[in-house]
Amino acid sequence: MHSSRLIVCEKTSHWAAALRACLGGRQPRIVETRSLVNCEDALSQSPAGVVALETTPANLDAILSFIASINNRFPRASIVVLLTADAASAAALLREAGAIDVVASVLELPRVTRLARRKLRQTAGEPLSLHQFVAERLPWPAHATESAAR
Repeated sequence: MHSSRLIVCEKTSHWAAALRACLGGRQPRIVETRSLVNCEDALSQSPAGVVALETTPANLDAILSFIASINNRFPRASIVVLLTADAASAAALLREAGAIDVVASVLELPRVTRLARRKLRQTAGEPLSLHQFVAERLPWPAHATESAAR
């Protein structure tokens, strides 16, 4: 059983490809799913994983129900919502439902990768160095480079 993976649930590979580019071949491993049922199956194998859910106006109700279900069944999992442009107005609602972050652009994905790596370290029990601790809490994360964190 993998303790922490980044599970991406979307109809295409748009978000997953951008996340892979942000990760640069490093951990965590990305698992792609195409349906909420498959996403839940992947999460059962990685109950402390980070789940990234593509959300559109057409699937908003299903995503809200899914978030409630996941938060009850897998309390150690973290949910990030990947919004399409036409669903941007639902951001606050999704946060209130239990998503720990909501992104509307691939330009925001470095934040998701930092979150997933932090979650992986937490589940693996790996302590943060002082530089990593400070870099993750900077209010300007674009300047918190990997080399500066070492």
